[in-house]
Amino acid sequence: MPLPDADKKSPRVYTLSQNTDLENMAFATMQSIGQPINIEELNEDELRRLVLVNLARLSVKGEWSGLLESGGGDFNPVLLEDVIDTAYVRYVVNAYPPYGSSTTTSQNFSTSTTNDKCFFWPFLAPESGDIAEIGIDIIVASTSSNDIQVGIYSSTATTGAPDTLLGKAELDSQSTGAVYDTSLTSTVTLVKGTQYWIGFCRSTSGVNVTVRGISKAYMPAFSTWNAPNINGKGGTLRLDNGTLSLPAGSITLTDFVPQDYDNPAISMKIT
Repeated sequence: MPLPDADKKSPRVYTLSQNTDLENMAFATMQSIGQPINIEELNEDELRRLVLVNLARLSVKGEWSGLLESGGGDFNPVLLEDVIDTAYVRYVVNAYPPYGSSTTTSQNFSTSTTNDKCFFWPFLAPESGDIAEIGIDIIVASTSSNDIQVGIYSSTATTGAPDTLLGKAELDSQSTGAVYDTSLTSTVTLVKGTQYWIGFCRSTSGVNVTVRGISKAYMPAFSTWNAPNINGKGGTLRLDNGTLSLPAGSITLTDFVPQDYDNPAISMKIT
């Protein structure tokens, strides 16, 4: 059925929008027309006319995204900064969205030479500032000298892959418990919401170490794979270049291989 009194002009909607064509009508104009209208039965016809005009405006202007945005604003989640309690100042960045998981486990880097590689995974910076500390948790200590290297890499603008080493920490793995490095090789300045990469490797071939990890079973897969059933794989990249030192730059991306490892849990203080 037609709208009530469809042959008559609306005393508000059509009067306030007269002499304006649909192509040039701005959403701000629609807001100014509609905001004073009370949502009650008396104004139901005005509300329907307002929606009808706005739909026509969107159809002409091709702004269908505006139909979603105008309802309540853009969906714009913000990662929570360390504003809660002064005792909680470390971000376990690979547990944060969108790539992380809050389920912890352990990850063993055994004596096998297959662990003599560099491993990478992405994260979004939860806060802008300089990294003042990087930490890991050693579950089974190394029996000989075997520093753990944790590097922070920028992302390439085109592919999103690891790009340049911004700075790294070196952490002693010969004792269990939380280990921290407060003197990175370079000052690493993060920008909140920007994607970066963590690079991780041990310094000595064939020396076992087990660290606290983030379970791969609950990680999103961020890289390509070679089969339909990835079973949680793709949360880590392995760099097959045969070295035990984090590359400073000029990474050959075709040397990366998806790996179904649990990511070592990495904490950061950002100041």
